[in-house]
Amino acid sequence: MNKEDQIPVLVAGANGKMGREVVQTVLQQVDMRLAAALGHARGLGEDVGVVAQGEACGVALSDNIEECTQVAAGGVLVDFTLGPVVKDIVLSALRHNMACVIGTTSIPPADLAEVEEASRTCNQPVLLAPNFALGAVLMMKFAREASKYFRWAEIIELHHEKKMDAPSGTARRTAELMRKSRSDGFRAMAQEEESVKGCRGGSIGGVRIHSVRLPGLLAHQQVMFGSHGETLMIQHDARARNAYMPGVILAIQRVRNLTGLVEGLEHVLDP
Repeated sequence: MNKEDQIPVLVAGANGKMGREVVQTVLQQVDMRLAAALGHARGLGEDVGVVAQGEACGVALSDNIEECTQVAAGGVLVDFTLGPVVKDIVLSALRHNMACVIGTTSIPPADLAEVEEASRTCNQPVLLAPNFALGAVLMMKFAREASKYFRWAEIIELHHEKKMDAPSGTARRTAELMRKSRSDGFRAMAQEEESVKGCRGGSIGGVRIHSVRLPGLLAHQQVMFGSHGETLMIQHDARARNAYMPGVILAIQRVRNLTGLVEGLEHVLDP
């Protein structure tokens, strides 16, 4: 495939764990090319292919946002950074006619509103996906469907000890989808007493969410439904970060089919 026919990709957070996985995956695709890699601290100025523990690719890791978005202009940004820094990166990408795929969670609401406005102004799509694993997207879809039939539900999400936000973006998104499936809401105990504050977890729309952080875990979620004499459990386990890569590739390939700011990978699953 000619270089002109390939999708230029900028990976932000390229020297992080997810970023390195995305770099290696993009370099393996025939329909896209790694145009730039944005990162910080460790590995700056080095070949990002080597930073990602692969072969040299000729793209140096940079911390200059404007420089990176200029080089990748007209392509696609894939962002796996941190919530507070997403806005500046995405706004620069939009100014350079880039579509954006964001895997970062915990973006401040005011920043997200600014990104949404810029997406409309620049007429460039932004896909915000709390989870790129296809199985996780199906888990959310099945949980939303089950919510029509069960009025008691709780979510347990388990992640590695270095995950900063709790609950996870996937758990929040799941609970929000479940809440939209029930106009009458979910049931909860009228009176409950916590002898240890917080042991019942947080609540979104009546759905209790419990967050576990331990070494040895990667990303896992259980959605539990209860009714008279029965329980239903929907569970997804991501055991390696390459589980997210098919979803990332689909997002890069299909994000330009979207308009404005869209949340959820399910919007690009079907051609």
